[in-house]
Amino acid sequence: MDLRCPKCNSTDLKKVSLAYEEGLVRTEGRTRLRAIVAGSGGPNLVMGRATTHGTEQSALTKKLTPPVKWSYLKVIGWSILLFVCVGWLIFYVNTVMTNATTVSSAPLTLFVLMAGATFVLLLFLVWRHNHVAYRRQFAEWDRSYICARCGANCATET
Repeated sequence: MDLRCPKCNSTDLKKVSLAYEEGLVRTEGRTRLRAIVAGSGGPNLVMGRATTHGTEQSALTKKLTPPVKWSYLKVIGWSILLFVCVGWLIFYVNTVMTNATTVSSAPLTLFVLMAGATFVLLLFLVWRHNHVAYRRQFAEWDRSYICARCGANCATET
């Protein structure tokens, strides 16, 4: 198959996934510490160990980043935080400000139902993105090439 850049007609094309991996540099460092410390309680021996992991990216690699799946954990975490904060506010306004004797109220019940429906909708949207849009975006990214001469991004038709 003869692939050519649509901009400069060059045949010097590189797969985007390969160019992305070439631009990543993963590092790992380990260090140890041993020392004798003298203080008011007498001498002590201090020992420690640390491991550091890191990744560096080139500017090209940042542009060629593959699509990512949306996180269920973020949706759940933000939903819990908002539910507790807004639920507490509704509870406070309804019981403390109006001197109500019951904890269960129509606004609080309505909020719980709306929050539950919104949570289910958000989970469905994340699931749909991860199973439909992400797969399509990743397949398109995986079929793409970059021109080594002019830097144009070229997608192949399937």
